[in-house]
Amino acid sequence: MTEKKEKSSVLKSILTIVGNAVLVFLIIIGALIAFSMLPIRNNYQVLTVMSGSMKPTIPVGSVIVIKPVAEYKVDNIVTFKTPGSTKKKDFTTHRIKEIKGENGVVTYVTRGDANEDSDREYIEKDSILGKELFAVSLIGYLIGYIKTLPGLVLIIIVPAAIIIYEEVRKIHREAKDILAKRGSKKAEDKKINKKVNIKGRKRKAGRKK
Repeated sequence: MTEKKEKSSVLKSILTIVGNAVLVFLIIIGALIAFSMLPIRNNYQVLTVMSGSMKPTIPVGSVIVIKPVAEYKVDNIVTFKTPGSTKKKDFTTHRIKEIKGENGVVTYVTRGDANEDSDREYIEKDSILGKELFAVSLIGYLIGYIKTLPGLVLIIIVPAAIIIYEEVRKIHREAKDILAKRGSKKAEDKKINKKVNIKGRKRKAGRKK
């Protein structure tokens, strides 16, 4: 019986640790995305890579965090508006392979790490959204969902529900402890009163004799 209780206790501890880790992760991701959406000049952005042109450096489904910088250099990984695309949010993330200057205009030759040839069109600085700060593999699809309205609601509701549940459970446990202490104190008081009454009766009986 004791062994079963120990195993159950260990399992509960593991689940608590995993739950807290997931909670912290969700809160950090939610805060990161929320902050990236603020209209701040030169703010960083959180984007999802959905093509394999930067493999193995940045696998499909990765999340990259980018930020505009004053100067872009050769070997920087940058995200830019896809040339010729009519979509407002059609971006490409490639590496700068060469910097050219002609008639006072600086342009960048880019190429995906998985591609043999450089991109056909040169990229101007105004088309670059920012330089990659870091990338995280595998969570791109999750981030893509979180950036939708249902996802944002989920990222708020799930952590809030976990926090509320933990607080309610803590209050319930503390209330049980308080009631148990009160019950124990009442039982102790009854014992003391009983002893006092017995002693009182014995004294009275002794006086009568």
